Amino acid sequence: MKTNFIRLIPILVFSVLLAGCDLNPFAKKAGIQVTAHPEANVSINGQSVGKTPVYIDNEKAGTYTVQMTAVDSGQTWEGKVNLLGGTLTTVNREFGDTPDKSHSYSLSFEKLSSSKAAAVSIVSLPANATISIDGKPQGFTPLSVDIDSGPHVFTFTAPGFQDKIVNASVQPGYRLVLNFTMAALDITPTPTPTIATPSAGLVTPPKTVTPLPKQASSSATVMTKPYVEILTTPTGWLKVRETPSTTATELAKVNPGDKFPYKADLSTGSWYQIEYVTGQWGFISSSYAKLFK
Repeated sequence: MKTNFIRLIPILVFSVLLAGCDLNPFAKKAGIQVTAHPEANVSINGQSVGKTPVYIDNEKAGTYTVQMTAVDSGQTWEGKVNLLGGTLTTVNREFGDTPDKSHSYSLSFEKLSSSKAAAVSIVSLPANATISIDGKPQGFTPLSVDIDSGPHVFTFTAPGFQDKIVNASVQPGYRLVLNFTMAALDITPTPTPTIATPSAGLVTPPKTVTPLPKQASSSATVMTKPYVEILTTPTGWLKVRETPSTTATELAKVNPGDKFPYKADLSTGSWYQIEYVTGQWGFISSSYAKLFK
């Protein structure tokens, strides 16, 4: 097995973009890209191929078993993927504190009979996750539908699980096969209020994060660059997190159309660092924000 190791910065965005590209529409060989966070050791069909990120561009088409073992925790994951000649299959795993707090996805392709058609098939764990494509509700998993070729944003929600967003491109003549798992939320039991006594007070209810007030619009107001503008989202708001991770603590919710100062220091291709309140900084998904430099 011939292997080439490429450091991908940022890993998540690069893998998603490549997943929709033909390596060579006339080639019989297939490619596979494996990424993880934190870093993981990778084996394909029982053969070690090194640490993530792994990129192999000269593989035979067929079904392969991908195994990952997180370097820091020893947590393992295994899945099967189909490699199609001339395309790149992408596998990503985000290791959480426990397997149920981890999430993953794989993107592979099937050839369609029509060279102009495009489609997507989606399977999830848990099943019956709600699907939106480019902000438009599509139903529940499992789902198989025709779709326009080109880049798309796939958003998934399910009760008791972290929302998941996957960006991928679909090429004409192919069906994108998207298989993903979602990370479970921490479920905290609702505290029972107690009667106030000299030695006991009422139990403080858990903090609820609500959207910040909508910014006033004014044609005379000019935001100093660099800044970001929040785009339309399926939920009507966008979460601000403490660190660049979908599992990080939620600090606030911001509204589409609002603008915020941008800091490049810790920003990545998939996360923007913004000043959501004066003197307070957090991270938002770049999928729903436009950067003005």
